[in-house]
Amino acid sequence: MFVEENGHTAWQRYTAPRDEFIELIRSLGDDQLATRVPMCPSWTVLDVARHVCGLNAELVAGVSGRLGSDEATARQVADRAGASASDVCDEWLGYGPAMEAICTAEPLWATRLSADLVVHLHDVRHALGLPIERDDDATIAAAHQYVDVFQQRVGEISKIGVTVELTDGFRRPADPALPDSSVVLRTTPYDFLRSYTGRRSRSQVEALDWSGDPSSVLDEAWSPYGPFQPDDVGD
Repeated sequence: MFVEENGHTAWQRYTAPRDEFIELIRSLGDDQLATRVPMCPSWTVLDVARHVCGLNAELVAGVSGRLGSDEATARQVADRAGASASDVCDEWLGYGPAMEAICTAEPLWATRLSADLVVHLHDVRHALGLPIERDDDATIAAAHQYVDVFQQRVGEISKIGVTVELTDGFRRPADPALPDSSVVLRTTPYDFLRSYTGRRSRSQVEALDWSGDPSSVLDEAWSPYGPFQPDDVGD
């Protein structure tokens, strides 16, 4: 079985935030479940749960295409429009054995899904005004995953290499083969995660600890998750 650092399997990396998410959803009242999520403005808290459950359903069913596209996520929510919170949580857990087999065979699925899930768990807690765990293993692992995505995207679009240094000791150097590899970003795993996934304003991202000129990175290739937030976000 594929084992990551600290003895955790890739599947365990996913089940920890999944179980936390399900416990939270089951604890909420109807008004809380109907709360709009500012970082996913067309969705309620329950809709976010419908989406992450739907990702499991479509992966298990072998649905083709990008399961995180706007079209796919809208479908995942719409397919569960009449489902209660309990129904969604039960369905989600029901995919466990099939999902474990998929993630054991291809651990990258667990890595990607857990990173996405952690971002949405933060979104929901932010929407409800609940405390957010910023330094837990799941948040740190998600940040590390998104550093890889970020560096690849910036290299392909802007032809710039960015070294990323996170406060947990993680450091990923820029690709020296790129024409410019002088930019360095230093920040916490949590702030990187929220910034790169489109949960911050441009001014907040510019205020991170940068060396070199990040303007072309921010102008052209910062995030695949839509534009910067129009106003500064506190969470």
